Amino acid sequence: MSTSSVKKAQPDAVKPGANPQQTRGLVIIGAVVAVALVALVAVIALGGASSGAIDYTDIPSSRTSDGGFVLGFPEAPVTLVEFADFACPHCQAYHPTMQQFIREFVVTGKAKFEYRLMPTTGREVSLFTGKLLECAEELSPGSFWRGKDLMYTYATSGRYNADIGRQFAQDIGVSYSDMLECSANAQQVTIDANLANTLSVQGTPAVMVRYDDSSTPVFVTVGTTTYDRGGAPFTALASMVNAANPS
Repeated sequence: MSTSSVKKAQPDAVKPGANPQQTRGLVIIGAVVAVALVALVAVIALGGASSGAIDYTDIPSSRTSDGGFVLGFPEAPVTLVEFADFACPHCQAYHPTMQQFIREFVVTGKAKFEYRLMPTTGREVSLFTGKLLECAEELSPGSFWRGKDLMYTYATSGRYNADIGRQFAQDIGVSYSDMLECSANAQQVTIDANLANTLSVQGTPAVMVRYDDSSTPVFVTVGTTTYDRGGAPFTALASMVNAANPS
């Protein structure tokens, strides 16, 4: 077929003499579509803003008596404890829920968040990365929480393996050789795994709660439901926090 025989498709246009009511209908439809597109763009923008990286700079952080990493204001009446493994697909899927918890309850001073490293799916790799996180905090105080989020980023982008250490050191801004030297004696991930065993945590993710800093964590219970398998839904966590923060 010659190129001269191919006609380009043209957009439909209102023909001269068209019905005025039909024309007005097309204009109204166009306006509705335009408004809907603007609304969609706004929703996407707001969603992106709410799901962006958390700035941990102004959120206090501390350690428990056995070294567990805690985020939040000291006076918060309740602490959510998560046991997780970066390599665990269910933990990766649950991570946004934990980020939402931090934004809504930790940043506002209603709760603290305690993160415990529990190698399950990742096994030796997660043991290694847990040691790197502990050492990142020792070498550059405040690095643990940003480092935790980086590990989830590596895991969900196919980079979570035994070779991630050098990239992690570069992203955190510490010496990789110093981090490796420190990791030889790092014990927090082992302490966390032993605590999980003591508390009968069967897998990851698992969430528990402390109602004061010295208490033993217990599984989250809301009403007659105890969430002892997998992560509790955000609505249950919100109910638990709100009950601990009477208005």
